[in-house]
Amino acid sequence: MGRINVLVNAAGPVGAGRFDELDDTDNGDAPPPTDAADGVDLGHSEAVDLDDPPQPGPGDAQPADQAEDPDINAGAKKTALVLGVGLVVAVVAIFAGLTVFSRHDPAARLDAPRARVAAQPTAAPAPSAAPPDSDQAVAFTASANCPAGSTSAQALTDTAGDSAWVCVRGAPGGQVDGQVLHIDLGRSYLLTAVSVTPGWVAKTPGGKDEWLAHRVVTRLQYIFNDDDRTILTQDTGNAHGPVTTPLPHRVLASRVTVVILQTSRPPASPPPSPAQAASAQPGFLDSVLGAANGPAPSDATETSAPGDPAEQLTGDPVDSTFAVAAMKFFGHQPG
Repeated sequence: MGRINVLVNAAGPVGAGRFDELDDTDNGDAPPPTDAADGVDLGHSEAVDLDDPPQPGPGDAQPADQAEDPDINAGAKKTALVLGVGLVVAVVAIFAGLTVFSRHDPAARLDAPRARVAAQPTAAPAPSAAPPDSDQAVAFTASANCPAGSTSAQALTDTAGDSAWVCVRGAPGGQVDGQVLHIDLGRSYLLTAVSVTPGWVAKTPGGKDEWLAHRVVTRLQYIFNDDDRTILTQDTGNAHGPVTTPLPHRVLASRVTVVILQTSRPPASPPPSPAQAASAQPGFLDSVLGAANGPAPSDATETSAPGDPAEQLTGDPVDSTFAVAAMKFFGHQPG
């Protein structure tokens, strides 16, 4: 019965009549009643608030709602870590495989330099032809209407053989100069100079030289087919070698007509080179009349007159023909 009263008192205040009854029963100096079975001191029990939640003890587990929240990204982080490690392992394995393969495969080693070379930009090839403004000897085709016994005028373009253009001056008693040589350049060129090697001169060291067997061309006239119909007269000085004469100006031409104005007997001791190049003397009358820039050699034959009667009487074979070893035209393509 005493335990019931304690529980009632712990539950909250009760009516005044009840507390009086308890006071009447418990007054005196007797010790507070105890429950012999449980050993609980009922007289000094503290009031307990039934509304408060029970407090866990030192050995009790924490409630579920107070436990630390789990990391919701832990699975994703672990997956990313695994994938990253796997990717690194795969790259290392591929690189190692390629290295081992290239060491043991000769074809792979040969292909590697080719790939590097192909990756480099290709340099522009150097032009094989000379620049447009560089003068060179222009190729041409030569022809002439010389009597039988003459050689081809194309021999003028031969630079390595033992040949020369030899033209018969006519029958005995009527041997004259004035033969015409036709030059075809094939296309238009800007010409700047002409060169001629009178007489038969060897073109190579130790080559054939018939200098004393034919007359030597002393004066020539070049007529170009440009718009100005440029005319150049050249005096060779009977030199034993090439004689080069610059043109008065650049000439754009594709064909040239060369007239043999004067020939001479070959001098026994010819000069190695002309004393000076003859200046250009344009004019049609000069080509017809054969006017010279100075006095002609005593054995020269003018185009407008027959040969010296003394030469005709001797019948020297040297007077039957004249020879020209080579001829060149220097220039470049326009543009």
